[in-house]
Amino acid sequence: MIIEPIRTEADYEDAMARIDELWGSEPGSPEGDELDVLIALTGAYEKKHYHIDPPDSLSLLEYRLDQLGLTEKEIQRVMEFRKKVPEIMSRESGLSPEIIQSFKDIPFEAFLVPAD
Repeated sequence: MIIEPIRTEADYEDAMARIDELWGSEPGSPEGDELDVLIALTGAYEKKHYHIDPPDSLSLLEYRLDQLGLTEKEIQRVMEFRKKVPEIMSRESGLSPEIIQSFKDIPFEAFLVPAD
């Protein structure tokens, strides 16, 4: 097992191809160890070259509501914070912890933006 840094897109593609070959290797075996190292290296490369910022709270909420097929009026009928919905959806007001908790099927942690 010779593992080198991933510096170029070609290096990355080679590492990804090798990951495909090693996928399913027994943990703790030489192949499993190589797989673990390659996953860590490609993850670091992806974070640096393909970084995607997490969505803001409202974008996450809008996405989930779209998945559920809910309109703003339907949301107002079920939310206890009805008067805040138009302000929230127009981004005039943020999401308080109480409002976030009212969306029980979205984990609270999903609204937390991790620090870099």
